[in-house]
Amino acid sequence: MIRFTVSDFDRLGRPAGFHYCLPHYVGPDREREQLCIAEGRVQEHEVRPGIKLVLSDIVTHHHYESSSVSAPQFSAIVMLQGCAQARLASQNQLSLVAQSGVSIAHSESVALTGIHPAGQRLRCINLSLRSAESVGDSRLGDTLSKLMGPSGLCMQKWTVPPHLLNTLEQLIDSPWQGTTYDLLLEGVSLQMLAHALDGLAPKPAKESPATARDRQLLERVRERLYNAPGDDHTLADLAKLACMSPSTLRVKFQATYQCSVFGWLRERRLELARDYLAQGWSVQQAAHFVGYRHATNFATAFRERYGIAPSELN
Repeated sequence: MIRFTVSDFDRLGRPAGFHYCLPHYVGPDREREQLCIAEGRVQEHEVRPGIKLVLSDIVTHHHYESSSVSAPQFSAIVMLQGCAQARLASQNQLSLVAQSGVSIAHSESVALTGIHPAGQRLRCINLSLRSAESVGDSRLGDTLSKLMGPSGLCMQKWTVPPHLLNTLEQLIDSPWQGTTYDLLLEGVSLQMLAHALDGLAPKPAKESPATARDRQLLERVRERLYNAPGDDHTLADLAKLACMSPSTLRVKFQATYQCSVFGWLRERRLELARDYLAQGWSVQQAAHFVGYRHATNFATAFRERYGIAPSELN
């Protein structure tokens, strides 16, 4: 693993104007810049002229924040694992949890802030386009111009379909190199961009039974599942949290996230268990901690999801 200090992150973020800080740090000032705040991998790729993709897989040791007066651009971020918060200009702060995406578009230089809690593994993909003119594609340029027009300033979540999540997972872990990897990068980047742009496009009301208020309440449910995957969740309890009936929660969750409530929970549990197994936990320990009462059921679900037995990660 590569160790990252504040100075390292500043160096990586400098081309985009980002500055990093440790707002909760209380140690000696002389040690601040050399303190290891994260370990892992950060890879930057110029996919096409004007289109950059950043793959991050890090473990955060300290709470850190990034800030920038960012030039006009369009960004799409998918969080595969972990959680963060983002704030654009004077807009409300937005929480980004695992398996969710956010699109950010602005036409002027605006303040952009990212907040990253300590003690977690962050796996995310960040796709950014500098301007409508820089991409060298007239149709894409026209679409971006509309988003980044005179009144363009938005930060909006969008639903990441399961097949795209799987593709992004494979990309961040891919052993490919050279031309084949470049082709993979470009293909996955364009697929991610298409879904991000579609997530910003206005949809007929009939396509989703969830209102803006509903989506805020559904996020409560998803964040509860993310933060406490090992609890014994019931549809009735989750429905109370969402201020809905169980049947309404089931329908609106499926329509919004293209996944059932307990299908999402299952994915979160297996993702967390995979991390624990990689850290040396036993199969029984990992299964119990994420909410499986029987290791055999866990092993079956794990093999179906990842194609290997959980014992192979020990």
